[in-house]
Amino acid sequence: MHSGLDKPVFSLHGISKQFAGVYALKNVDFEIYTAEVVALIGENGAGKSTLMKILGGIYQPDAGDIRYSDRLVTIPDVKHAIEMGIAFVHQELSILDNLDIAGNMFLGREPLRGKLGGLINKKKTIRRS
Repeated sequence: MHSGLDKPVFSLHGISKQFAGVYALKNVDFEIYTAEVVALIGENGAGKSTLMKILGGIYQPDAGDIRYSDRLVTIPDVKHAIEMGIAFVHQELSILDNLDIAGNMFLGREPLRGKLGGLINKKKTIRRS
């Protein structure tokens, strides 16, 4: 429960997305608050992945708006999402089964060690995850 004094870091309002004329999302509202861990749960086909792909910059919504710290924003791609602090632990667990949880969480943005930064800093990766 939120006090009413705190505002969401991200708020999505009226988000809609269609594929071949079929709604995957229709007028969805979703808010995320500071220091909140969110689990999005629902049946297959409910639109969970589509909503997260919009927040993560993979898809663009057909309608609705996204606010970051109460400012209207566009998340055009994954790079911008990461720069805004958006990260996901996806449900597809077997994609990189050779990596541990920390390795999967920081895939593509691993903290590096050494002056040239050529090696992954495993201790820092684990601590940050």
